[in-house]
Amino acid sequence: MTGRLAPGDRLKEIALAQEHAVSRATIREALTTLERRGFVERIPRIGARVTAVGKGEVYDLFDIRGVLFGLAARRVVENAPDATLDEFEALVSKIEALAERRSTPPHSFGEHSIGAQHFLLRASGSRWLSELYEQLSKLSTWRLIRAKAISFGTAERRLESARDWRRIADAIRGRDADRAESAARMLLAHSARGVRAQLEQALTEASPDGHEPAEIG
Repeated sequence: MTGRLAPGDRLKEIALAQEHAVSRATIREALTTLERRGFVERIPRIGARVTAVGKGEVYDLFDIRGVLFGLAARRVVENAPDATLDEFEALVSKIEALAERRSTPPHSFGEHSIGAQHFLLRASGSRWLSELYEQLSKLSTWRLIRAKAISFGTAERRLESARDWRRIADAIRGRDADRAESAARMLLAHSARGVRAQLEQALTEASPDGHEPAEIG
């Protein structure tokens, strides 16, 4: 997550076992877990390495998360008590206040947005929804760190996100499951669009001849 290991870096069992003072079996088990979560890939005749970041995969993760988040919003409409909706309304009001201040740091806005996402996921009452979304969220965040892109880098983008959150909150308050699901998916779609714009700009700056690199990292 910190970027100390770059995409494509080899992960050698013996060296890692010595570095962390554990057995090779422990390292092998850890690499298998990281591979299942998408952080590590195994290449024939090369071995394990840090997964390379393709920009298409970043967009794909946003699409999948959008479906899950839309389902969570629907479940909240159908199952959550009014007291939960009041709590969610307070979170959205805070997000709106942060968006109105152009000086709000992107990471601060992002933390509140992520907090609101997790609140809805918990309020959905589905453990599987929460676990799957959390795993995909960590994976996409890791990839964005590698790509040096964030979703809330501009004041305009933060205002757009706040409007998306307001649509979600209003739909949930009105107990409109279809509208809530659609608004939740739109929030992730707009985030993906913002990230896409940043990545495309980064690629253009990195490749002035117009040829895209195969990987982002």
